[in-house]
Amino acid sequence: MKKNVIGFVAAMVAVCAGIALYFIVKTEPPEQKNFLVGVVNPNLGTKEMNRGFIEGLKEKGYIEGENVTIIQYTGRFDIDGAITDLLTKNVDLIFCATTPATKKIKEATLGKNIPVVFAMYDPVKSDVIESLAHPGGHLTGIQIRGSCPKALEWLVALSPDIKNIYVPVKFDTKAARQSLDAFQKTADHLGVKLRVAEVNTTQELDTALAAIPPDMDAILITHSILISSHTAKVINTAIQKKLPTGAAIGKAQEGALIAYSPRLFETGAQASRLAHLALKGVSVNDIPAERALFFLEVNKKTADATGITVPNDILIQADFIYR
Repeated sequence: MKKNVIGFVAAMVAVCAGIALYFIVKTEPPEQKNFLVGVVNPNLGTKEMNRGFIEGLKEKGYIEGENVTIIQYTGRFDIDGAITDLLTKNVDLIFCATTPATKKIKEATLGKNIPVVFAMYDPVKSDVIESLAHPGGHLTGIQIRGSCPKALEWLVALSPDIKNIYVPVKFDTKAARQSLDAFQKTADHLGVKLRVAEVNTTQELDTALAAIPPDMDAILITHSILISSHTAKVINTAIQKKLPTGAAIGKAQEGALIAYSPRLFETGAQASRLAHLALKGVSVNDIPAERALFFLEVNKKTADATGITVPNDILIQADFIYR
């Protein structure tokens, strides 16, 4: 019995020491070394994520020009060429966004001892990691999946008269299909109909927005690189047609009327904390991936321009209101 008690106490001491070490590493400033960090994000519509990541590193003591050099690839660029460039320069870590970029980077960095931190829709179903708790390789990061059902519920709560919702989408990433499936399941449960308009170019998006059927009651912004990168087009059309817009990927600040989603800046900052651990030498396999935090946001300015009154019970629950 005594031996068991001693063993238990020893185990508890070890656990506490491990927890203490985790927080010491997490908050301890970086050693004076010039780290080279790559940022790869082909989705121009989520560039705030990059800024959150870089600002988050700065708060942890990584000052560009002093102890870190950051190479950014954002928007339209050749992903394969960017990866080759970063590997040639022997980067210490790569932060990447979107499913396509993350999958390519995973393959290119196998066996190269380069930690990768991602922000993507569903890293488990996309076969990027084994599980959130145990990534099982050299990648960890932030999962942004999970807000679609509530995002659609909040859009419908905005107006009980919403029955038909227009959904422009390009299936340019696995997240586009996955998020649309999540929206569809929720729509079936709520008794509303989604009118999906598949587009492949900005010209096709313009045509689709100009041809929105008159019986549409709202527009939904999906996890699609093309749509996310041209949110302004969608919102301007919605305002002209007096239609509310909903989103599940950080677009209220850019003008979507209502969103339940991760905030892009905060998601990048969340990823920077995991990157700090990796740069301090913690094995990525020992750094659990995390779910993004979700926030309810309302753009009152867009509501006023659209002529829509946002119910008070929604406003008082909103985490952020843009006026």
